[in-house]
Amino acid sequence: MISTRTFRWIYVGLWTLRICFALLGTGYIHPDEHMQNGEVTSGDLMPYHTIRTWEWTVVLPVRSIVPAFATTGIPVWFYKVLSKKHLIQGVHPILLFRLERTAFLFLSGLIDYSLISLVPTPSARRLGLLLLASSHVMSTFQVRPFSNSIEAVLISLSLLFLRKMRSVKTLDKSYYVHLLAITFVTGIFTRPTFLIFGAPIAFQVALGTFIHARTVTRWLRLVVPPLFTAAGTCTAFLVADTLYFRGTLDDIVVTPFNFLMYNFASQNLVEHGLHPRWLHVFVNLPMLFGPWITWLALRAIVDSATLFNKKNDKSFEVDVLSPTIIQMIILSLSVLSVQPHQEPRFLAPLLLPIIVLIANTGQLAHVGKTFWVSCSIFNFVLAVLFGILHQGGVVPSLFHLHPLVANASLGTRTNIIYWKTYMPPLHLLGVNERDVATGLVSFVDLAGASQDDFAASLSADDYDTIFLVTPVAMRYTLPPAITGCMELNQTIFPHLDLDHISESIDAGVLNGLRLGVYTLSRNCVFV
Repeated sequence: MISTRTFRWIYVGLWTLRICFALLGTGYIHPDEHMQNGEVTSGDLMPYHTIRTWEWTVVLPVRSIVPAFATTGIPVWFYKVLSKKHLIQGVHPILLFRLERTAFLFLSGLIDYSLISLVPTPSARRLGLLLLASSHVMSTFQVRPFSNSIEAVLISLSLLFLRKMRSVKTLDKSYYVHLLAITFVTGIFTRPTFLIFGAPIAFQVALGTFIHARTVTRWLRLVVPPLFTAAGTCTAFLVADTLYFRGTLDDIVVTPFNFLMYNFASQNLVEHGLHPRWLHVFVNLPMLFGPWITWLALRAIVDSATLFNKKNDKSFEVDVLSPTIIQMIILSLSVLSVQPHQEPRFLAPLLLPIIVLIANTGQLAHVGKTFWVSCSIFNFVLAVLFGILHQGGVVPSLFHLHPLVANASLGTRTNIIYWKTYMPPLHLLGVNERDVATGLVSFVDLAGASQDDFAASLSADDYDTIFLVTPVAMRYTLPPAITGCMELNQTIFPHLDLDHISESIDAGVLNGLRLGVYTLSRNCVFV
């Protein structure tokens, strides 16, 4: 059994790693980590040129602005107010990046806090906290501005409020039901999939309040006020979103409904990629939480069913919490597996529930050193992969280009081309919208375009300076007519491009893990 002193040292060390991954890790997991949040709020609060993806179209917006503004918008807004010199000009991209990460770093702490209340046994609580803090999900996904990260925090708080509601006296019980009502509405407007994870919690709230009330009349008196709270919260979201997207209340915007309608259309899902329906269960779940935790979760489900049948053990953890979590796991995996578009981060809200389930069955006290060592290695490798290596040069390349294009107001026309990389979040480039509108700065994202399309983009217009950002490995695939015009400005290490592994291997270990920023000669003509 681990001592309290040892636990504290390890836990502080794991939190230190989480802070480092949050503030220094420039790994790029998926474009949504920027496009669903910081790219939008930065464009609204600062004069930066940004990209608005399909989710934020005025015609059919599927994202509520409230969660994005509450998580990354407010920190930026406060900084601008406190630092008056930045009221007109924007916040420096590096500082902006760290403000966003800091906000989600604090939010991730709410998951740790929830576990403390959900695991009552001190020894099991310590082991559960270590398992949670060592998870690569906490050091990567949860410190990035994903909507799934917000959803995971809200699910954790919902379980916490359920625990509080079932353990407090009558006068305080309604207070937590009101908090649950606000949390549920916020979760639905963040991601409508919150309903899937939250349904078992809602059932336990309804059941617990009814058992407490004993009669239908008293039960209605207990639940109707929180329903009004939910309605008021929902109204606030509807008004905020409608004013944001429409500018008037004449045409109400219901983003959760738009989200569902978009995702129910199979032709829309094709654009984002179709996956086999077994991917969540057999690939995404073990990849997120590790095969050992997945196995322990299966054992915990069986053990919980056994404990539930024992008449002498009817604690909250056995009678309410464990069945709720088991229902959540089964329901979410079943429903989310129906959709053919399946990404690992969709399952991130299950991390805390699964660890709480495992910890409360007491399994962590008997797993042994092999489990902890192998689990730590697994999580550290994936944390480095997702948090540092994967597409890790894209964001630093924007930081590098920021001072180089800041002199656009002097009259030079600059074109920036990204090829064979993830979509660059332009709010971290920090280019004024005015400079883009006047043609002083142009930006082209070629994504995975063919070599012919790439060559055509180089001869499209006349610019004073052309920057090309592409993996160094891709340079070796280009003809001499193009490479002879490419002058290396900066290499950025590390940058792992999993979409072009063969090219990276052919380029060698070092060059295969580098992103290049090149300056193209004006004297070259590409045909």
